[in-house]
Amino acid sequence: MNTAATQKLIHVVDDEEINRDLLQGILEDDYRVQCFENGESFLQAFEQSPAEIVLLDVEMPGLDGLEVCRRLQDMESCQVIFVSSRASNEERLAGYTAGGYDYIVKPCDPSELLAKIALIFKQREQYQQLESQRQEVFAGFMEAATSGGEQGVLLKFTVDVFATRNYQQLAELVLAVMSELAGMTGSVSISGRQNTLSWASSGPCPPMEEDILMMLKEKGRIYKFGERYQINESNVSALIKNMPQEENISGRMIDHIPLLLRIASARVDEIDTAYHLNSSLVLIKTLQQVCTDLSSCEVDLRQSMQRFTTATEDELLRMRNEVQYLALTEEQEDKLLKSFSAALEQGGRSAEEVNAICTRFGGIVNTLRNLL
Repeated sequence: MNTAATQKLIHVVDDEEINRDLLQGILEDDYRVQCFENGESFLQAFEQSPAEIVLLDVEMPGLDGLEVCRRLQDMESCQVIFVSSRASNEERLAGYTAGGYDYIVKPCDPSELLAKIALIFKQREQYQQLESQRQEVFAGFMEAATSGGEQGVLLKFTVDVFATRNYQQLAELVLAVMSELAGMTGSVSISGRQNTLSWASSGPCPPMEEDILMMLKEKGRIYKFGERYQINESNVSALIKNMPQEENISGRMIDHIPLLLRIASARVDEIDTAYHLNSSLVLIKTLQQVCTDLSSCEVDLRQSMQRFTTATEDELLRMRNEVQYLALTEEQEDKLLKSFSAALEQGGRSAEEVNAICTRFGGIVNTLRNLL
């Protein structure tokens, strides 16, 4: 018996005694096991004796497994593995939406179950280490980000993306930028010629979330389910768990994220090509594609900044026109108008900075083309 593992507690919730006995028999040599015949008794006991892993039946009288899982999200952190006799995509999607970590079909294979549980405990230890490392990376990213708001974050990403050398670095950068833009968390799936990688904001992607990412890849460019969004580009997909609720912010994010993923998708091709380069002919073709992608990104960034500048000028003009109706003193009105003018001047300077960066991009493209 593994004495270290016996300190770890696992809850089993199933309304059928034979299933509870079967799961307890598989686990009891390595873990402490508590069994419950319904969701109500389990939730009451969980508050006093929480466990890191819960094996949860889906179909039960009273509270079903999906509702029990949803209620667990408001309690202490634990990983829920659904154990069900049904295995359709709809059931798996419902289990993921409720907060499940993994989904096993009855009758379960003992070796598979034990392997999944061992992996969860190992990953929880890794998550703690990754959390510390990610905080350091994110702090550096925050410090290095330009003061130009969302446009500055996107511009910096187009530079930083070329420093990534593998899929994991690229996925971590995409997730960091999503967090910087609007505090968004989620997962990223990268499918290239080398392999497929799924990575979450907290580290390695949970198996069930990985399944959802792959399942929704064919649902179109932007797919919304519940409060979540999945946005797909050719090589990169992003599952966003907490899209901002404000309509104007979410609208901008739905514009920004596809551009972000399109650049990341182009970088996947470049990473793959660099990995497989065998001749100068392939190198020339790669540089040509890089030039095309950079030119396209330059156009997109210029257009995005132009829309931002126009919207800012229109809003400031509207506010200037409405000042006369606010019954302000002459001093207050003068102060407010000066504030409007200063804001407009700052917007103009930001626009000039963006255009200067775009011009530099154009220069880089011309340099690369001259090398061909």
